[in-house]
Amino acid sequence: MMNHKEEYRLSYVPLEDERHNYRQSRQRPLSSAEQVLLQSNTKGFWGSSWTFEIIGSIISIAFLVGIIVVLFKYDGQPMPDWPYGITLNALISVLSTVMKASMAFVLTECLAQLKWSWFHSGNKLSDLALLDAASRGVAGAFFVLFRFLPRHLVTFGCLVLVMAAATDPFVQQVMAVKERSVHAPGQASIQVCNSSLYTDYGEGPSPGMNKVLLGTSGAIYSGIFQTQTPNSKSIMMECPTGNCTFPTYQSLGFCSKCANITDSLKTSPSSNSMTGETKFKLPNGFEFTTSLNMPYLINSTALRPLVKLDTEGMATIVNFTAIAGQGYGGSISATECALYFCVNTYEASVRQGKFVETTTAISTTSNASSNPMDSLIDVTLTPEICYSNGTRHEKPYKKGSNCTFAVNAFSKLAMANSLKPLLKGKASRFMSNRPDYSSDTIEALYGMQGNYTDINSVFQSLASSLTVNARSKVCAAPVNGTAWTDQSYVRVRWEWLILPGGLVALSLVFMIITIIHTRNQYIWKSSPLALLFSDLQVDAASTLKPDPTLKGMETTSRNMQVWLETTADGVRLKAVQD
Repeated sequence: MMNHKEEYRLSYVPLEDERHNYRQSRQRPLSSAEQVLLQSNTKGFWGSSWTFEIIGSIISIAFLVGIIVVLFKYDGQPMPDWPYGITLNALISVLSTVMKASMAFVLTECLAQLKWSWFHSGNKLSDLALLDAASRGVAGAFFVLFRFLPRHLVTFGCLVLVMAAATDPFVQQVMAVKERSVHAPGQASIQVCNSSLYTDYGEGPSPGMNKVLLGTSGAIYSGIFQTQTPNSKSIMMECPTGNCTFPTYQSLGFCSKCANITDSLKTSPSSNSMTGETKFKLPNGFEFTTSLNMPYLINSTALRPLVKLDTEGMATIVNFTAIAGQGYGGSISATECALYFCVNTYEASVRQGKFVETTTAISTTSNASSNPMDSLIDVTLTPEICYSNGTRHEKPYKKGSNCTFAVNAFSKLAMANSLKPLLKGKASRFMSNRPDYSSDTIEALYGMQGNYTDINSVFQSLASSLTVNARSKVCAAPVNGTAWTDQSYVRVRWEWLILPGGLVALSLVFMIITIIHTRNQYIWKSSPLALLFSDLQVDAASTLKPDPTLKGMETTSRNMQVWLETTADGVRLKAVQD
């Protein structure tokens, strides 16, 4: 227990007391040297009073480093799957909150100390309330920015505190979640006719009468009739994820090309005007005749030589020639086509379950010849550029490069034997205006007008259907691809971390400057005890009687200059009324 002499008593002094009583009780103010000596005898190291603020700065820096370390670790990585539903965003938010709180604590305490330092040189008493509000939050600091000049240290601290309010949005902007494609489990594949021997024929009724197997016959009819069948390109592909890519690959297949040879027709009108007969003839000897009583629609064959198309060196399966009209008085056209083996180069991909395959090159170079004696020799096709197992090869090919595609001679013969009867036939239109086709395939070939456009469309469909059948049924050799799946990953945008990092650094600088600036002062910071123990001395000609309302006190405070003085009896506020 302390004795009565050591006790401090708080009491209210009436404003009506005589002014000379204050003068008698005042002691001589200490000089600057005496103030330094007094503080050196009563205080330890001048930075010891800032222990919590120094720890706060260390914490803010540590949590900023923590944010950087966490983001660096997960930058470009998949979103982590942590227990209890904890997310990376939640962790970053916690680190950011602690960093911001520590930084705000340092800034507000420094501003609170500068509140007392402000009156060492004498300033308005009203500044005390304003500076106290600045040390309590962003709103008060914001208003101080419009009150004090930028050269003051208080302004610098308030600016940093106001800008710290943007820490959370900027930290949240640092991390973005993006989508990317990554390799997925499972094997993607697509079927091709590779360099193994293409074999697809049946015995037939007699030697040389070989025909294709029933599955290929179905593909022939599907192609000619241009119908949607299960033999579509999608059945050749496997993609477990719905997103797959494949290397450039090649496959043996079927190709076709047609030519409009209408300008090669020679017309020989009959001298009999009663029948109105007209004969049309091509240079290869193929004819078409129409008359008033029998207006023919089409006459086609697969046995005549080609007129314009050059198939030299191609593994030609069948030639086709057709002359067609649109009934009596209609225009007459002539078309020729060739169906042959070829090697197609493809690029393919699957995107969101949709398979897209593009033909990038077609090779027709083969060892085929027009000599009938070579009809029983296997046909080989060799492309100029070869793609095998994802590797590009150029001539001369090395052994084992698998760049030669072979077709069994009987398979070529069987295909020709199966196609020729389907492509040969006629159609006419009688007086009843009803068309009569010799077969359904001839009706499909004629289409709408039996011209180049209709017939070329059928041959393209036929080649496509036979190619799909060859790749999916005859050869069925797989080319492996890569399956992909979408993955969410973290992308760090480091530029958004410049402001939070800069604010942490500025708060540290502000604290160091404040410590140095107030090293010879009492460190009170935000403690209210300093005001309770202070004795405000007013030098005025008459007794000061301020209005007790808040507005009255604020008005009076604006007219008072205040100094913070250190005396032998302690620290006091000295005010002079303007």
